[in-house]
This record gives sequence, structure tokens and C-alpha cells, in this order.
Amino acid sequence: MIAKTLKLPYSTVTAQLRSMKLNRAKDLIPAESVQRYEYDAPGGMLHMDIKKLPRFDRPGHRVTGNRAQNSKGARYECAHICIDDHSRWVYAEVPPDEKKETTTGFLQRALKAYEVIGVKA
Repeated sequence: MIAKTLKLPYSTVTAQLRSMKLNRAKDLIPAESVQRYEYDAPGGMLHMDIKKLPRFDRPGHRVTGNRAQNSKGARYECAHICIDDHSRWVYAEVPPDEKKETTTGFLQRALKAYEVIGVKA
């Protein structure tokens, strides 16, 4: 239809639309806007997460190429993260474990750090 209206070869119109990434119907539909949210005031919501990070005593097979050699005594460290939803201010620590006492202590220190900058949870 476009080629006929413009009196151009179909292959020319198709090549041009492809170069502009407009050759498929789904490309013509506008992308949905990202729905972001944010609490109205600092301290309204704190996000907390713990991520286990492996600790190696020597380089692994991706570096050495030797799959037969195991890393003995490798342990984990646990990154504890706390983020204020409004300000996006982050408090983080990397203690050696994620036990109840460790995590409770982290949360208490995080809340104190937020109080220092004026955020009340």
C-alpha cells in the first residue's frame, strides 16, 4: 500500500522501514511507560535484602581452565542492604553470616544511621 502510494518499489519501501525498525506491527505500538512509585516522606518504607556472596580462596576454573581443582574452604559473606524508598539512601554492611543476631544488629545499626540523617522509620 505504501509502495503503491509513493510509486516506489516494494523492496525499497521494505528496506527503508526495516532500517527505521518500523517493519513489524509490534514496533509501531508505543512502549508502556514505566510505573515508578515512591513514598511521600523519608522513612515511609525501608527495603531490606540479604545477598549471599561466595568467597573463594583461589581463582576458579574460568580463570585457570582446570575444572579438576576445587576451591577448598570457600565460604560465604552476606551483603546486608537497607534502602529508604523515598530518598534512595542506602545503608550496607558485609558481615560473615545471616544469623538472627547478625541481621538484628544490622537492622538496629541501619535505623540509627537513618536517624542521623533525619529519617524516622
